[in-house]
Amino acid sequence: MSAKNIFREVAIENSKKQPQMVDQFLEDAPILEMIPFESTSDGLFNVYEEIENVAGPGLVDLDEALPIMDVETKLGQINLSVMGGKMYVGEDKARQFGGPAAYFAKKQPSILRKTGMDLETSILYNSLRAKAITSGASTGHLFDATGSNNTNYSIIAVKWVPGEVTGLYDPNGFGKGMLMDVQPLHGGNLAEFSQTTTDGRSVTVTGYGVRMKSYVGMQLANARYVSAIVNIDPAAATPDLPTEAQIDDLIESVRGQVGGSTWLYMHPKVKTALQKYKGDSLELRVGDDLVRTYETWNGIPLITSYNFKRGTEANVSV
Repeated sequence: MSAKNIFREVAIENSKKQPQMVDQFLEDAPILEMIPFESTSDGLFNVYEEIENVAGPGLVDLDEALPIMDVETKLGQINLSVMGGKMYVGEDKARQFGGPAAYFAKKQPSILRKTGMDLETSILYNSLRAKAITSGASTGHLFDATGSNNTNYSIIAVKWVPGEVTGLYDPNGFGKGMLMDVQPLHGGNLAEFSQTTTDGRSVTVTGYGVRMKSYVGMQLANARYVSAIVNIDPAAATPDLPTEAQIDDLIESVRGQVGGSTWLYMHPKVKTALQKYKGDSLELRVGDDLVRTYETWNGIPLITSYNFKRGTEANVSV
């Protein structure tokens, strides 16, 4: 899949006023930056058409009636989620930093880095892995590495397909030239707000505030392109690891293709555990148009992120 429609490129292209914000946002979210994103059809929601049945042409004798062809579809809708929050600073502290704008600018990189990490975690667990678990057991898209101590990891396989399995963004948001819309609260004027002290007391402070907001979503309209191996426990007395055949089947289950549309996502610890297979299926791959070099499984890139849980996933019944 071309690099031009991955999140990083979409964000940079549509957030010309905040290029540094994009870098800060994606600094610790390596999977998020490469997920393809498309603009929604209607701002805060996306309407799509899902094929339910196709009646195709048939072979008939000469001069016999032709069969009726038809495509039965249904409409689906994905609503975007709000990504954002509010931040405050007391009047005196703002003055020490040279004003509220300087204070918020100093805090922004840490906030954005954490926001990108949280968004990536949500996509991995609340969208991709959840889809594989809820629909995969009955369709051959969920595989069991047999870990049973509630100290597990996962591998997620995704084939990104335009219009079917993709990230979504509001073009009216990015279209304003900003990845996240940052607005001062109370018109940028002094206001009172509640704050909790280090000893747990609630106090009223006079100061300034800002809110940051954007809208994103995930469209997983075709369950066949998302699969997972769960219950991976490398730390077990006898490590519970996926077999080579399971990883091959995982890729096959999403109709995996070499060339940029199919990816295997995992925690770095899982990738390290898979090194035992190096020399057979696990390969080195020369950098592609994303200007990176990945290790691959039969040509499918293995992408790691510390935004996966570190050995704390509960057992999944498969």
